[in-house]
Amino acid sequence: MSEHEEKIRQRAYEIWEREGRPNGEDMKHWLKAFEEIAAEGAPPKKSRRSQGATEAKTAKPAAAKPRDDKDKKTAKAAIASDKSTKSRRASTAKPIVH
Repeated sequence: MSEHEEKIRQRAYEIWEREGRPNGEDMKHWLKAFEEIAAEGAPPKKSRRSQGATEAKTAKPAAAKPRDDKDKKTAKAAIASDKSTKSRRASTAKPIVH
């Protein structure tokens, strides 16, 4: 168990005792303890595995760049064609009647 989880466990136990040791509210106490410790600004330590996963999720893929002017013209034409197709679809759509 990590140091952070141990702090949460201890706080949840304190909350449980303070509320009169009720049965079946362990998750409520754990979440309350988690929120209190998070509010104190004690971030959990990350393992190397989780740090790598976070970096991979937040990394933005490089945008594909056209190789030359011909590719730029082709890309612009495709965008223009897509826009005109969408506007035609919208103008020929039947109205919804309720």
